[in-house]
Amino acid sequence: MMLNQQSPIPLYRQLATRISEDIEAGLHRVSEKIPSENELAQHFSIGRPTVRQATDLLVRQGKLERRRGSGTYVLPPTQSIDLFSLAGTSAALRKSELNARLELTATPKREKISFEGSELPSDYLRVERRTSVDDTPVLYETLWLSTDVFPDLEKHNLANQSLSALIRDVYFLEPSSADQTFFVICADDAQAKQLDTKTGTPLLRVYRQLHFGNNKHALHAEIVCLTDRFEFSQTLFPANAAQDTMNQPV
Repeated sequence: MMLNQQSPIPLYRQLATRISEDIEAGLHRVSEKIPSENELAQHFSIGRPTVRQATDLLVRQGKLERRRGSGTYVLPPTQSIDLFSLAGTSAALRKSELNARLELTATPKREKISFEGSELPSDYLRVERRTSVDDTPVLYETLWLSTDVFPDLEKHNLANQSLSALIRDVYFLEPSSADQTFFVICADDAQAKQLDTKTGTPLLRVYRQLHFGNNKHALHAEIVCLTDRFEFSQTLFPANAAQDTMNQPV
């Protein structure tokens, strides 16, 4: 399948996603070399600078490694989970080598809510999902998605798949920036039940607002997770690299 020249998603981001998906599907195995820049440019009918942007992004994400005079190789997947990525934490767990499963815990429903930073209440679709590893709950997320930005989202399968990929493929949108806070809390009765743990267990709580270009506060997420089994990580880039990665038009 060729890249979508009409999509608002930059071609290099589309190509980076395609290469990542090929790695996950086993088409490019760990320690093997991916096709050269010339081969990728010819196959997808794009310029070499676009290919270089895509592979640069994957190198920064730790998925590829350049070897001088040899080529670009696939790196082993990390065992840490990028909790703070814009792409989504449940997707990171499921794409790892862990036996992770994502499930809906309630039927998605519409709510009219006024979040901090918004002037008037707006319509959102509330989605609650739990991620388990080896049938043990490790992460619970409650998502509120703007029904104006993501109309009819509830008609799609929201269980056991990447929500960010669904938004990208159906609505041609990717997050351009985010605001988030994170801190340690003690599980209340509801959170303890959701994660099958004891009331009072320390949890990491993340509250995140995602912005999609001019669509501010289009997605709100509250994530609570157990931290006794996994290391949660955040990848930081220099200011100019982060600007290039996050502020592309959507």
